Amino acid sequence: MEAPDSETVAPSDTRFERETIHILKRLSRRPITPLSDSELMADLGFDSLQILELVGELEDHFNIAVPLNDLTHIRTVGQIAAAVQRLTESSGAPS
Repeated sequence: MEAPDSETVAPSDTRFERETIHILKRLSRRPITPLSDSELMADLGFDSLQILELVGELEDHFNIAVPLNDLTHIRTVGQIAAAVQRLTESSGAPS
């Protein structure tokens, strides 16, 4: 018995990861199935411009500011979701 579409979305631990995956799918130029350990460039085929678009979308969606220095350490979906969660929880973001 097949569950419709249950395989296409990996179970996510947090709303940050779920919402990040939703934004990734919307921004992607091709069908993707992001997982927590998926690398943005190697696995999902994002280029540097798409990653900057992703950051802008995440900043708008979560009302945060992602320091560009942080981007050099972020490679996977799980890492970007964790960074978003950390920034949201510290919520010292200017309005």
